[in-house]
Amino acid sequence: MKKYLWQHTKALLSKTSPELYVKNRFKANLGYSPNFKNPKTHNEHMAKRRFSYTEQMTLLSDKIAVRDYVAKKIGDKYLVPLLFEMDSLSETIYNKLPNSFVIKANHGSGFNLLVKNKLDYSFEKLKQITNNWLETKYHLLGMELHYKNIKPRLLVEELLLDEEGKVPKDYKFYCFESKKYLGVYVDRFVDTRVAFFDEKWEPADYPFIFKEVDDPREVKKPENFDEMITVVSKLSQPFDYVRLDLYSVNNRIYFGEFTFTPGGGIDKFKTYEKDLEWGQLWNKN
Repeated sequence: MKKYLWQHTKALLSKTSPELYVKNRFKANLGYSPNFKNPKTHNEHMAKRRFSYTEQMTLLSDKIAVRDYVAKKIGDKYLVPLLFEMDSLSETIYNKLPNSFVIKANHGSGFNLLVKNKLDYSFEKLKQITNNWLETKYHLLGMELHYKNIKPRLLVEELLLDEEGKVPKDYKFYCFESKKYLGVYVDRFVDTRVAFFDEKWEPADYPFIFKEVDDPREVKKPENFDEMITVVSKLSQPFDYVRLDLYSVNNRIYFGEFTFTPGGGIDKFKTYEKDLEWGQLWNKN
């Protein structure tokens, strides 16, 4: 009953006072009150997006709709091969699934499952998992309202693995108009750690609280790094800030996703000063 009432309350707040909800959760998580009229820190800018967003942010946050945008912007060669898209998982589609694949819901973050062996997931089990995704009103979890108007659907993509048969590194580009940073996330789903670089592949201080690799210089620079920079430079326009995720498999780049409010807009920096420094990178024009 309490969970139902809280969900009902958040649904009401999303229509009447989303800014108030975001402000209260922001202070509870980060320890200072945000100024949304004149945001100065990175987190203030991002948190404001949770209730003040554009239709384009909604479009590009939809993991199905974004594929057409990316194809037109940089070419479909950067898209992970799509096997199926559907309103819900049917037994007919389940029977057609290959032995390995990735299944996702399109309307939020964290709705994904890497399947290396289909025999590990019966139709009933996979149906239950995906139905739970579809029934979740993701935009209410953190009041990230740019997800609100995305119709929940499922997509199945080819499972990308590196030359060692492992899940590939995740290249997360933090893109400002004047500067770009890159977090390389290694050993994903096992012992995830990050190495942080600038756009010239020079090691940089990772600003957030997260487990880091011991020596970022041991993380090999991908041969197609310059192409990655070109890709994210094109895709990140015209946004003041967006995080863009890419993968590189067999020296081929694949688009991952756009994220406009990473960490729900309340990523914890190591220091307030770094939060403020990143806030100054936003284009004020």
